[in-house]
This record gives sequence, structure tokens and C-alpha cells, in this order.
Amino acid sequence: MSIAVVTMVWNDNWFLRRWVSYYAPLVGARNLYVVSHGRDDSLREIVGDANLIEMPRDPNDLNFDTRRWGFLSSYTSALTRYHDAVICLDVDELLIPVREGDSLVDVIGRFDCDAPRAVPGFELFPRKEDANTVDEAERIAPLMAGAMFNPFYSKSGIALRPVEFFPGAHGMMDEPAKYCGELALMHLRYANLQELRRRNSVRMNISDGAIPDEHSFRKEGKPFATWRKADKVTRQAFRGFRLAREVEWGEMLDIVEVELKRLRVRRGRVHKFLTKRYEPLRASLPSWVAAQF
Repeated sequence: MSIAVVTMVWNDNWFLRRWVSYYAPLVGARNLYVVSHGRDDSLREIVGDANLIEMPRDPNDLNFDTRRWGFLSSYTSALTRYHDAVICLDVDELLIPVREGDSLVDVIGRFDCDAPRAVPGFELFPRKEDANTVDEAERIAPLMAGAMFNPFYSKSGIALRPVEFFPGAHGMMDEPAKYCGELALMHLRYANLQELRRRNSVRMNISDGAIPDEHSFRKEGKPFATWRKADKVTRQAFRGFRLAREVEWGEMLDIVEVELKRLRVRRGRVHKFLTKRYEPLRASLPSWVAAQF
């Protein structure tokens, strides 16, 4: 089975190294496609045998997220002509099998139709908020305090035929994605606090420079609105993790499947999951999960 994995990066080298080291052994480096959103000569060394594509970047483009996901939809759709399945997600997101003994390739190989797939999403949090960094040679998962369910990161990022993503893969246009509870999306945004602080600073500076006034700020919304308050969002996330109800890994997966069925909605052309009025849950990662990344 041929599986491709696609992502777009800008100023994301720490995450890109993790992304390549995780996916290359699973699907083959030559089946990885890294889109550079602007020129970055440092990427070639990181991606190795993976495919590197450079796209122009306009720092003043307020619609950049819609534009880039339009490109990623078209690019992913084209790749489905050459691969059995294409995963398209952000560089700080990894798809892992949730049952012991399974593999990413095995799960996708069992798909019984060519409908796009949506997977449950979880945010990872380090053991200590004052942790400084994660060494390049270290695996991430063993250093984490646990994973917290977040329907916002329960994404529709697996295509087996041409598709159109809602920006961020937070939904699918015109068709509902079939739920796949055998995989989980692990969001690494909070995994390395040194990198998180750097990334937040960059994003807050970009949003302050890109949005000229409050009218434009309200009009444009995400991602610039979220970037502008990145530190506040981070504090809320860590507080949410501390307050979330702790359950066992398997129990969380069962509850999440029921929750996501309830949260599934259609808004115009967009099929997605609601991100309000759900129970926050967290669980420690089993050792066999932590051994994967």
C-alpha cells in the first residue's frame, strides 16, 4: 500500500524534524511531501529524501490560511491519483494507532471505502510547565504528563480520492468524513515549552503587524485573532489540562467516539465537529503508545 503524507511549514524546524523522523520509517521518505511556505534553505538538510516544494509567501496576506489550504486541498487531491491514501495535516500533528499491535499502514489498509476519514484529536502536555526543552534525540511521548481530548483537533485529514478541506483540516467541504477511531491525532504544540514560547512570540508579532485596526481584527478572525492572544491561549490550555477529568486511555477513546458523534454538524458547505459543550478528558499515555514517537 502506498501512503503519502503532506504538510506545509514556515519557521517550524523543530516540529519538521519530528514529523520526518516519525513518518519516514512508516511510509518511506520519498512518500513525504513538505511544502515550504516561503524560501528556507535550511529545510533541505532536514527533509533528506523527502520531496520539498517551495511556494511564495506574502507576509501581508490576511487570507493566507484560506489560500494555503486551498492549495493543500488541490495538491492532496492530485496525489490521490498516485497513492492509495494521502494524509494532510499540520507539521505539529502526528497520526498514531490507538490499539496495541496496530500500525498506521495496517489501519489505513483496512479502510472499506474511499470516503475521507476524520480522527479524534488530543493535545499533549509535558510533565512540568517549567520544563525547558526536549532534546533533539529524545522521544516526545515519554516526557508527557498525558493527552487531553480536544474536538478542535479532531480533524478530517485523510484522503483516498479528491477532496476539499476546510482550512486547517478542521472539517471537510460538501461531504462528511467517516469517523476513524483506530487512529488518533497527537497535537504537539505544547510538548516543548521553549519552542512554544518562541513560536508564540513570533505569531503575536506577526498578528500585531498584519492586522492594522480592531475592525480588521474582528473581520479576519482566525488565525490572526488567535495568534494575537497566543500566551493567553497557552495559559488556558494548561489550566484546562489540570482541571480535566482523568480516565484510563481506553475509556477516554470510548467516550470520545460517542462525544464526536454528538458534536458532528454541518454548517453550510462545512462538515465539522462542534468545539463547545463537551467534557474535558485527559489520560496518561500507555507505554506502547509512548514508544511510537
